[in-house]
Amino acid sequence: MEANVFDQDPYKTTANTNRAIEVAIGKKLATSDKLNAIAKSIRLSTGAPMRFGDFTPEQQDKIRHESKNIGGAKELIADKDNLDAHVLATLIKAEDEIYNVPGMERRQCMFNHVRAPDNPIFPWNWHRFDLEIWKVNNPIQYPADVANLIADRWNELVFTKIDEPDYFQDAFGIVDHRDGILHILQGMEPSARKALFETMNISWSTEVFTNDEANARDSNPLGSQFRQHTTGGLSNVVRWSDTEDKSVNQWVLDAIAHGKPVLSGPSGHTLRYLNHYAMCREMLNYDKHTDTRQLPTLEEARLVMLGNLLPPKNHHSYHEIMLASVGVFDGEQALGYSNKLNYDDLNSTAIGSEVLTSVLGRAV
Repeated sequence: MEANVFDQDPYKTTANTNRAIEVAIGKKLATSDKLNAIAKSIRLSTGAPMRFGDFTPEQQDKIRHESKNIGGAKELIADKDNLDAHVLATLIKAEDEIYNVPGMERRQCMFNHVRAPDNPIFPWNWHRFDLEIWKVNNPIQYPADVANLIADRWNELVFTKIDEPDYFQDAFGIVDHRDGILHILQGMEPSARKALFETMNISWSTEVFTNDEANARDSNPLGSQFRQHTTGGLSNVVRWSDTEDKSVNQWVLDAIAHGKPVLSGPSGHTLRYLNHYAMCREMLNYDKHTDTRQLPTLEEARLVMLGNLLPPKNHHSYHEIMLASVGVFDGEQALGYSNKLNYDDLNSTAIGSEVLTSVLGRAV
């Protein structure tokens, strides 16, 4: 079978090296007390509720629903002082229906707008950069590590159901489970494929780094030793081409050209979070009682999203987060992404520079 484009060298070797750097950066950002304080300040500055009880009943229901698999939700419910909880609280406010734009076919929230053509999400977050994993009809689209995970979980399931010959037919419509899982997946209805992946717990994190989590250890069906959330990298598959949307092709080529890892496409969460904060920051600048110089900068807000999404959380890669931030403007400053071959853009903040020096210093 022909390999996924992201499994080809020299890109794969370079991307794997960079992924190790991103994991190290992600761990340090996720556990940074200074960055947590910035996330808390942004939450306060945007007017997001600072206690779970202050959210509307509808918002509380949404948070409870998301607590089944979203990082930070249980911490938010318990009013924990935690980076992921602060980010989620801010996003819940930003994604409220009061900010919806009427008539938009997809993703109605006004903070999905992009002003800069250099941002691949331009002009609106309607591009289909990825597919939910169960919607993928051709297994060639799975990265090798995801395909291997599916195969391993399938073998485990077959072994546990060895005494139930009708199980696969009754549960998923699979006539002969001996055909091989990648062949079987191609012939399945999407709804059956979704049910199978849920049974095999494909989307749940397999990472054991939990130093930043402050939640109960009962969400992840794989066990309490793992991170207690699903991940973007195991829930979605990046599309590497689209005959009708050049933005899909261009961002993939850009990632390959610079050897940067991909996980689930340019980050819509980053775009909405930063756009929302930028709007609030600009409005506060008109308040004579507020000194915006004391507020977190846009670069610091972007650093919060890196801490919220990077591996080992495995929601988005560095490149996907940085690209999504390009052009975000608060009335005074616009975010850019100048150094795609490395991670030098982190040096725009004191925390980022400290983390990068620490990570690269150890790597040397």
